[in-house]
Amino acid sequence: MKYSNQLKVIRLQNKFTQQQLADALGITRSAYCGYEIGRRSPDIDTFVKISEFYNISLADFFAQVDNDLVSESFDFDSKDEDWWVSKLTKEERALIASIRSMEEKDKKEVYDLAKSKVSSKK
Repeated sequence: MKYSNQLKVIRLQNKFTQQQLADALGITRSAYCGYEIGRRSPDIDTFVKISEFYNISLADFFAQVDNDLVSESFDFDSKDEDWWVSKLTKEERALIASIRSMEEKDKKEVYDLAKSKVSSKK
């Protein structure tokens, strides 16, 4: 996941608006939006402020950012489910746990979003 995606994910998980983050960081909403869409890059001081806002370490934040360096395909129809389950990262397992706790309509939204993202890369 790119840092821009991670910024959006963590904001949505914590139910904040872009404006709330921008206010906390002392920047405009437009500037913060640029971070989330990857048009702008926060400097290190801004990353520190973001990590402090969410009360997480920079290491924890960047541990979830892979800069798209690793891309694996899994055969989810495989008879050997243990194989692909063993390949899931800690973050992927956390995502699955989060999805399991959602209401059905929210699960469908996540599934549809993921499906459209995969389709757009082909």
